[in-house]
Amino acid sequence: MINKYTLSRNQNVNYVKVNLEELIRNNLALSRYEEDDPERQVAYRNFAEAYDFILNNPEVENDYKCLLKLHGILMRDLDNGIKAELSQKQIDELNKMINQPTKANLEVAIDVMLYILDKRLFVDGDVRAALMFANKFMVDNGCGIITVPESKKKLFREKLQEYKDFNDNNLKDWIYMYCVKGPKLDY
Repeated sequence: MINKYTLSRNQNVNYVKVNLEELIRNNLALSRYEEDDPERQVAYRNFAEAYDFILNNPEVENDYKCLLKLHGILMRDLDNGIKAELSQKQIDELNKMINQPTKANLEVAIDVMLYILDKRLFVDGDVRAALMFANKFMVDNGCGIITVPESKKKLFREKLQEYKDFNDNNLKDWIYMYCVKGPKLDY
């Protein structure tokens, strides 16, 4: 798998800023927040703050501490006081997923996202934390952004279940084809 986009971090940040409303809307739909959900405004604020963190903190290393920070931002005022922690084994496995030097950065981001989703690292918020952590990695490495369009959310969830039940790696290729977005650049 190769990177779909080769951007500077600044180009990637600008792409996210221009498309922020759509990205948040997609995140809300994937996280199952309907228009009339009373928690939608809180979730919207949390996604906006998570994107702000991603865009404005390039110095923050993409590691378990960053994942926990993003999860905390995303679940603020939604998690009912559930504390998110990772075991040493989970930290080691996550580090192994992040440090795959023979793979393109995009593939590493997808692998990390699927690892978080498969292992259910959190009591709540796995999908949003996995997606936003993968996107921190994507933005930092100029690879575009992973977003599941609203029209594809049902299919994504079905493919995710197949991935979990049967270790079906078609999800990885499907994410690459339909969920990795970036600017159209003229060369």
